Amino acid sequence: MMKNEFSLGPKVIVTPFDILENYSITLKKDRISSIKKFETGHKVDYQLDNLIIYPSLINAHDHLLGSYFPRVGDRRPYLNWKDWDDDLKSSPIYAERGKSENIDMYYLGSYRNLISGVLTVSDHIPHIVNDPFISLMPIRVLKNYSLAHEVSDYDLKWGDGVEVEYEKALKNDEPFITHIEEGFDEEAGRGIEYLLEMNALGEHTVLIHGIALSDEDINVMAQNKANLVWCPFSNHYMFERTARAKEILEAGVNVSIGTDSPMSGSLNILEEMQFAKKIYYDMYRETLPDSQIVRMVTINPAIALRLSQDLGSLEAGKIGDFIGIRDKDKNPYTLLVEAELEDIALVFYDGKPLYGDQEYSGLFDTFQIDYSKFRLNNTEKIIAGDNPLNLLKKIRKAVGFEKDIPFLPIG
Repeated sequence: MMKNEFSLGPKVIVTPFDILENYSITLKKDRISSIKKFETGHKVDYQLDNLIIYPSLINAHDHLLGSYFPRVGDRRPYLNWKDWDDDLKSSPIYAERGKSENIDMYYLGSYRNLISGVLTVSDHIPHIVNDPFISLMPIRVLKNYSLAHEVSDYDLKWGDGVEVEYEKALKNDEPFITHIEEGFDEEAGRGIEYLLEMNALGEHTVLIHGIALSDEDINVMAQNKANLVWCPFSNHYMFERTARAKEILEAGVNVSIGTDSPMSGSLNILEEMQFAKKIYYDMYRETLPDSQIVRMVTINPAIALRLSQDLGSLEAGKIGDFIGIRDKDKNPYTLLVEAELEDIALVFYDGKPLYGDQEYSGLFDTFQIDYSKFRLNNTEKIIAGDNPLNLLKKIRKAVGFEKDIPFLPIG
């Protein structure tokens, strides 16, 4: 029988605003009830020796239906997203992906995020597509949002139109999410101008990509408190350019990081953070601080997606979502930015263990959670519920061969 409250004692807690040494975290049901400094005689229910605890990560932009590999694009660099999309939909790999059920792509994308420490994903697609699946996923897929595909004449016409969708966002206090200026033709470059004309640029607006943003666009975004999701890996793959992150950050825009689909983007959020740091240095010969990158995958997307009351930081009253990474005597922010999949040692979701190294099986037993075992690269892992190996077997049966999916390297 589980206690009403359960306390854990990690070595360090990154909130991410502060680095707290020798603190404990106490859970009550699905929430954090307290975070306290260790005092003399302080005891916890479970000691997490040598683990650094962080808020669970938030992937601010993904397309879970596109959770497949390899990447597509034989005519890079592209002029705009539509040229790439045309190549995608005429490619053999797209036809191969279509042999599996949509729900399996959602599971595949959810596991891809989960094993990298992501427990909340913004899946940018119309509700009619993902509504049947998101409540079944092992992680949290954003449910409340309004959207457009892109603000251009050749977008995919998602939703009920920009003006109507933005009004929904204001009424329901939810994000209005759209791609913006994902290309270099004249039409793509007018995205911010169109949003202004439609009175759809404000703190509820979440803009994806923005690789063609001008100085004036950036200033207008900042003045209107709009949010940007930066997907540098996908941008560089498709266009050999990415958003002007330094100028956007210096203007005061709230910037988050997203992976985009693995058919153009990174394998996972960890790779995306590392690439963001690299390309920022390549562009500006300056180092993007690790602490800032960590905020881009925790509190910044929580603010942009209107989730910060519950997620994005470790504080009393918030949902008990957090991840643990084994200490390697590095700065804790650097430790997360440089982490690999094997380094995600423990994941708590809604106040309960969900995934981690096999050495924490006793913690799962304490919470009376059934789990499956598998090997991730060279590390033995456990996960609550069904074994993702069964999903890989199902996909391989559908395509008729031993399909390699590098963003889920398990066996």
